[in-house]
Amino acid sequence: MKRIKILFIAIALLTIGSSCEDFLDKSPDMGLSDKDVYKSYETIRGFLDICYTELEQIFGSDTPANGSPFVGCFSDEMATIYNKSEVLTLHSGNWLRAKQDETFELGVKGATCIHSAYKAIRIANLVLANYTRVPGMTEEQTREILGQAHFYRAWFYFQLLKRYGGMPIFDHPFTENGEEKIARVTYHESHQWMMGDIEDAITMLPDTWDDSNTGRPTKIAAMAFKSMAQLYDASPLMQNDLNSTEVREYDRERAKLAAKSAMNAIDYIDTHTEQYRLMSQSEYKDIFYFTFPPSHQPEHIWYNRVPMGGITTVKGLWLYADLAGGTMVAASTYNAPTQNIVDLFEKKGPDGKYYPIKDSRAGYDDQKPYDNRDPRFKNNILVPGEEWGKNASSKPLYITTYEGGKATEDMKTLKNINSRQQTGYLCKKFLWPEANRYTALWEKYRVITVYIRVAQVYLDFAEASFEATGSATQKVEGCSLSAEDALNIIRARAGITALTEDRVSDPDLFREALRRERAVELMFENHRWWDIRRWMIAHDLFKETYPIKGIKATPVDPKVAVNKMKFTYTVVDVTPETRNFAMRNYWYPFPKTDIASSNGTLQQNPGW
Repeated sequence: MKRIKILFIAIALLTIGSSCEDFLDKSPDMGLSDKDVYKSYETIRGFLDICYTELEQIFGSDTPANGSPFVGCFSDEMATIYNKSEVLTLHSGNWLRAKQDETFELGVKGATCIHSAYKAIRIANLVLANYTRVPGMTEEQTREILGQAHFYRAWFYFQLLKRYGGMPIFDHPFTENGEEKIARVTYHESHQWMMGDIEDAITMLPDTWDDSNTGRPTKIAAMAFKSMAQLYDASPLMQNDLNSTEVREYDRERAKLAAKSAMNAIDYIDTHTEQYRLMSQSEYKDIFYFTFPPSHQPEHIWYNRVPMGGITTVKGLWLYADLAGGTMVAASTYNAPTQNIVDLFEKKGPDGKYYPIKDSRAGYDDQKPYDNRDPRFKNNILVPGEEWGKNASSKPLYITTYEGGKATEDMKTLKNINSRQQTGYLCKKFLWPEANRYTALWEKYRVITVYIRVAQVYLDFAEASFEATGSATQKVEGCSLSAEDALNIIRARAGITALTEDRVSDPDLFREALRRERAVELMFENHRWWDIRRWMIAHDLFKETYPIKGIKATPVDPKVAVNKMKFTYTVVDVTPETRNFAMRNYWYPFPKTDIASSNGTLQQNPGW
């Protein structure tokens, strides 16, 4: 399989917290000479650090021409406001294309996650195969190198598994002559091999790094990754073999393993509170953007310390034209939260308890849709008419995504977005009021990609414990928490009440509550797309012709000032936002070029 045996050109090796060193001696295999790579601890670490540079940045890129596509647009979290967005190929459902090699998200060449995964696995394999050639490394240095190499190999392998399902076992550097035959194994077999790397990483990685090296994987990062990977392994999609894509049940024994691992991670966090903790409700927004230094927050377990790109990325991801300013593509394109995701925020009912909006006890009024919602709603979402930021004269600005508003009218005329449709909402979770064309404080705060944080570990535990026992209240052997306990810890931090008894005692209602809580807490953090696929609910979520919804906010009196406007609200179809998703779309297809070059050993996924 040619893709596994990627050829590399000369690469500038980035070491975290230190200067860059160029290795320009080309070799036939990697573009790097063995002499330079393996001459010292510093050089092999620098080589291994290429893996870090290949980590996914979920906040898009600074390339103005691509409209900064965001992972939220893969699922039902967001709509894309760009006529030529690269994410539209994903929406089409037609993933097996003649030029798939270079396609956004699905591609295996260029700046794609899949390409990065193959590349990083190869580097980790070279390090694991050749570290003994490095002279003078201490035992501590050797453990540090090996711990990171095992972690990276597992992490990047996991990126392939959650896209393709079972993969070949990549346990050594493959040659470049194309003669090796490497067949796929099942998801469970792939997972079991990967667990060996994760266990080695847990044993070898340090508890912490010094300030100049924060961001490298740690012991708790490997522990949390272990429970996450085990939860995926227990999930319905992963119970299929290489020949089937059918809706299955959770594997209870595998879920039990995930629950125990998550409990171990929680126990570790509870005894290392100087480094890690569930941040308080008052600190909540600091999880998502914060003043630098520090480079991260106490809730961050596994993260990429490299910050989100500057002005272009902020504009292209979150702001409509009137707030963004400028003339490039990113000046008018953005990613808009959907009504689908807004509807997941619970509402406080007259009895002071929180319920889904469709529960009569919530007392939800569709003409007062934003009253008394889960506090995370105001942290995550900007609504039509909301005050947001100030102009050059220090006068308040307002979100103009209502009928007749500037943002809505611009949708009709601006050439890069005039075939898309407003949802009425903007993302607030990673955005601050001063980030606009008037005050221009684009880099006032730092935003980083966080792969695993403390809240996720509790949510992973809750799901695994429930699916292992079939009960919200029963505890997995050796665990001090039940699924209900863990879920209510996250709810309490958010400032909402514990689940009512009926939602705890009914398994279907509890599973619904658990998945709702996960969607809200981890919203826009690169989980939803993978969750709805591993739960095998995507084909149902997207079964309508127009599955993505928005809000139409119409001023009662359009002549009054914005700050005095009242609106009537109508939920509408966002008609350009198709989501063609069949059973075959649960797994990504391998490119035709990979199938053709595999000597008959690479099996295509079902339906492709």
